[in-house]
Amino acid sequence: MAVQKYGRTTGHTVGRVTGINATLNVNYRTGTARFTGQIVISGEGFSTGGDSGSLVVTKGLLMADRRPVGLLFAGSNTNTVANPIELVLDRFGVTIDGG
Repeated sequence: MAVQKYGRTTGHTVGRVTGINATLNVNYRTGTARFTGQIVISGEGFSTGGDSGSLVVTKGLLMADRRPVGLLFAGSNTNTVANPIELVLDRFGVTIDGG
């Protein structure tokens, strides 16, 4: 699936979902955290530091074709990791207005 996002650091970028339900370890300054059920997005330059929190959406030409996929939180030079949007919405008890 082709996806896109607009990040604080990299601006508008396009990538492709290459993994779902992924389990991975993310290294932080204070240690390593293990995440399960995550989305992996490939695309060189899709994200970099400062893009965390960006909403990843499907790549559509029309605004109506763009659907939320995940919330970006980690990455490397070639891969980006996002929390599935359903988990984020459920956690905070919110929905997305489809209007």
